[in-house]
Amino acid sequence: MKWQNWLERTSRWSVVFFAWFLAFYTLLEKPEAGWSLLHLLTLSALLMFTEFFSFPGHEGRVTVHFPFLFTLSSMFSPGLAGVVYTVIVLTVTWIKKHSLYRAAFRTGYTIMGLYGGVVFLTTVGEPWISQGGISMPFLALAGCVLVYEGVSKGIRDGIEYLRPRPRRSRLWVANWRLEAGAALLSLVYCLAYYGMLHEGRETDPLAFLFFYAPLAAFAVLSNVIVRLARKERKLKLLFLLATDINKNLDLRKVMEKTILPLSKVIPYSHGYFYLLRNGRLYPAVTAGEAADHLRRGKLPLNRGISGWVASHGVPVMIHNAKLDPRCHQDLEDMEEVRSVLSVPLKMDGEVLGVITLWKTEEHAFEEVDLTFLQVLASQTVVAIKNARLVEERERRGVAEERNRLAREIHDGIAQSFAGVLMKVDSSLKVFDSQPEKVREWLEESRTKLRDGLKEVRHSITALRPSPAAKIGLIPALQRRVEAFENETDAEGIFELKGEKRPLTTDMEETLYMVCHEALSNAAKHAQASLVRVVLDYRTEEVRLTVEDDGVGFSLAKAVYKAEAQKRYGIVGMNERAQKLGAALQFDSEEGEGTRVILTIPIGDEEEAAVHAH
Repeated sequence: MKWQNWLERTSRWSVVFFAWFLAFYTLLEKPEAGWSLLHLLTLSALLMFTEFFSFPGHEGRVTVHFPFLFTLSSMFSPGLAGVVYTVIVLTVTWIKKHSLYRAAFRTGYTIMGLYGGVVFLTTVGEPWISQGGISMPFLALAGCVLVYEGVSKGIRDGIEYLRPRPRRSRLWVANWRLEAGAALLSLVYCLAYYGMLHEGRETDPLAFLFFYAPLAAFAVLSNVIVRLARKERKLKLLFLLATDINKNLDLRKVMEKTILPLSKVIPYSHGYFYLLRNGRLYPAVTAGEAADHLRRGKLPLNRGISGWVASHGVPVMIHNAKLDPRCHQDLEDMEEVRSVLSVPLKMDGEVLGVITLWKTEEHAFEEVDLTFLQVLASQTVVAIKNARLVEERERRGVAEERNRLAREIHDGIAQSFAGVLMKVDSSLKVFDSQPEKVREWLEESRTKLRDGLKEVRHSITALRPSPAAKIGLIPALQRRVEAFENETDAEGIFELKGEKRPLTTDMEETLYMVCHEALSNAAKHAQASLVRVVLDYRTEEVRLTVEDDGVGFSLAKAVYKAEAQKRYGIVGMNERAQKLGAALQFDSEEGEGTRVILTIPIGDEEEAAVHAH
């Protein structure tokens, strides 16, 4: 790893120093007569504009500079063109406070490409041009541009591959549209320049100013337009993310939808979404070209800028990580990064995690980027809070169901089995002396065991996913009525009224379970010959009615008996209804049959929940 870094850095500086030496060595070549210092200043000023307003892409290093370098080379010398370009690039880099190291390398491979193009033009292109016509000069200039692109971008990408982890986003392949467009524009201007000289048109400095001004203006205008478009995309992305992540209850998807699309509006090299647990930061989602151990490792609060932000709960923006002691430990793993943007995820004063973005350029982030990331972080916190509330509700639901099941087993099945065990023990003691009594006890035990087996099967059925969730509410109710007919000699009828409307999962579950319990009670106690189940969809409510013509019961006596014997069928039905704000009604008298009515209101919130789901 270290030797690869050394080789990459050595290769970069070798290219830079060789290119600079070549440029200064040929600087004193005599230019052709007729080109004045004013020509040089005009072209240099236009080149300065073009470099200052670079095309947004490939981290802002793509510019249409070759037409100016080609013109300076032909008018003066390649050495002078290389020196002028180096001074301009380093000056712009210093003004923007970007990395001078990377700017120096850019001048190096650009000068090498320029000399490659000049050599091709003097050795191959000029004989073609001398043949006259239109096609041969076109081929000569096109070859010059292609050689320049091949040499310069080949050196740049080749040295990038010397890194232990090549940054794919910097390669020509990753930006071929932008760089190919810049090369095509360069070819058009080179052809126009050749035509201007070939036709003997005016070549005073003012003519060059008007000739190249549209290229510089295009660079300025495209830079401004893209910046405005990026601000617009920020607003759109913030709206879409805020809408999308607040619908999503999967915590990992929330984090992915937060950090991954950020590169469209805030370009970054590495991105980390940390979650804080037990005093450590865990990289839940990472983006960019990060090492594997950084993707998997946990981070203590006293390490790196992310740990500092998590422990202090304040956002930071750093323009040069080398000068900030809080970043020194980060630079051990990511020595090439410079700019940092890090914001905490805070909810009610508690830090839940950190979003940290890194960039290899100095002064790569702006205040608007920090503000945007803070707003996005606040939206993410809301989504995380919703996801955790849902998880907590599910955990409580599981705990409540376990407690209910344990209560039913302890107070129902366990008590029945304990009674059976006592009778079996008593039967063994008097087996020889009181055979008739033993037979009576065994008959009672058999009855209790059968009842207990039914309760066990009922509990198992309650634990399984509801048929309403698997096949739909209406088919599930129809099957339950058919099962009731098979279990008893009674006739079962299912009726559907009204226009079917979408219901939430909780509503369908409650409707099915109340029907299931009501039919189970009818099978055990009603002695009915006819049971009717009616599902009625109304304008603002859905109503389930389970009616039989059996012996009926006294509700007060039934509730008292259920509490005395620790039976919770009716109580459980009522609890389910209360959770939905529904009304559960029992109409029954002894000898008059029974009617169970469940009414669930359907408001705008419930319908919205169904459509959102």
